[in-house]
Amino acid sequence: MKKGLDEAGLKAHLMVQPLGFHTPECNHTGYVSLPEFPFALETRVVTRWDVHKYAREAYNAGIRYIGGCCGFETYHIRAIAEELAAERGFLPPTSEKHGLWGAALEMHTKPWVRAR
Repeated sequence: MKKGLDEAGLKAHLMVQPLGFHTPECNHTGYVSLPEFPFALETRVVTRWDVHKYAREAYNAGIRYIGGCCGFETYHIRAIAEELAAERGFLPPTSEKHGLWGAALEMHTKPWVRAR
């Protein structure tokens, strides 16, 4: 879409607010049509690592307003802020609660795991 906007000479502010669930087989009614809805969506929740990757891909595609919709939790929003910390110029204050992406690998006793 960004390429098409650029080719047409259009300037637009792009935003995205994805669901916090993996829902590849949803139909036109959305995630409410899933058999797990509304009481068992836990197995479909995206991880913070999924959100890190998604935020980077969205940013690289030219999207500058990246948020979340149904199913997104505070740790998902923190994952977006952590992934884009270099672009934003700072980490969110709650990032001291855990190591950043992959930090735990540095403490692993197996060298082949630390190398990941």
